[in-house]
Amino acid sequence: MVDLKKDTWLYALVAAILAIIGILVPWGSLEVLGETVYSWLGGSVNYAGADIPLAGITEGWFGVGGLGIWTLGLTMFSIAILLVYSINTWKGKEFKWDWLMYILTGIVLLIFPILTMALEGVEDAFPIGGIFIIISGVLAITAFVIDKFIGRE
Repeated sequence: MVDLKKDTWLYALVAAILAIIGILVPWGSLEVLGETVYSWLGGSVNYAGADIPLAGITEGWFGVGGLGIWTLGLTMFSIAILLVYSINTWKGKEFKWDWLMYILTGIVLLIFPILTMALEGVEDAFPIGGIFIIISGVLAITAFVIDKFIGRE
């Protein structure tokens, strides 16, 4: 019989890796006066390949702020928690409250990207990075369900 409870660390590790990929993948691009501006996290982090003087944009990285910055910070914090718990559990360390960390990070990784996409999303973009973060939130919640409810005797 397969013991799913002892493999919850694997779900948390995969969730952390998917969230890292979600941060690194652009959420879309935007045409500004004939130049392309790439956007991460709903426009909070942007990259312009050329100067766009009429829009006040210089070549390079620039940020706008807003909800995307909160999403970035909370996603990075959730990644750190998931990595610490998954690697330590894999090494054999037991945590009493690991299920609580799984559910809290799962909720954060599920709600904040959805809010960022809905409120600050780039038009005409398919935010694959946000979808990766949402999937990682679902995996973290799955780790919580398996850790808390499955495998109990």
